[in-house]
Amino acid sequence: MYYHCTGNRGKCEEPYTRQEILAREFAEVLQELVIPQAILEWLGNDVLTSDQTEQAARAQAVKKLQVRYDQIQARIETMYLDKLDGRITQEFFDEQSATCRSEQDGLQRKIQDVQKATPAPVDQAVDMLRLTSRSSELFLQQPAAERAGCSGWLSKGRLGRTGRCGRPCSNHLKSCATRTRKVIEKKRKTAGQDAT
Repeated sequence: MYYHCTGNRGKCEEPYTRQEILAREFAEVLQELVIPQAILEWLGNDVLTSDQTEQAARAQAVKKLQVRYDQIQARIETMYLDKLDGRITQEFFDEQSATCRSEQDGLQRKIQDVQKATPAPVDQAVDMLRLTSRSSELFLQQPAAERAGCSGWLSKGRLGRTGRCGRPCSNHLKSCATRTRKVIEKKRKTAGQDAT
């Protein structure tokens, strides 16, 4: 099977490119997304432990806020009983309960903010990175028809003069690989600084 420019932007003199060349080029780009096993293990262990610590801290913060919320609710209920018993006036009860309810509203917003700020579980992100690291290997294991569908979809009408995968598909994946590499290097530097 061969691929060529679709000619959407006018007549194109680009040559046809064989499917095997396109698949090889695509696999090379995917190979750049490989994350070293040591980094994956580090992410799996240290980052997961850190995430669990953060989750525990968030849970503890919510628990403290909820305890304070419940204390205020108990105070309102006590004031209500005192009002019924005639120990406090209706005006005092209304004023104090409004203040307490306002504080409860603020606590409820804080609880919701903490719960909304909860990031996606790190173990899922680490699993995705592991899968991304295997993308080249998995791509090459696919039957030729499936590889053709994938590489053809990504490079449809975008082959250059050299017969290599052109700018839109390979540069996008290469930029992903470059960003991944930068994150890994930053993590290595950070881990090195933490060790000293």
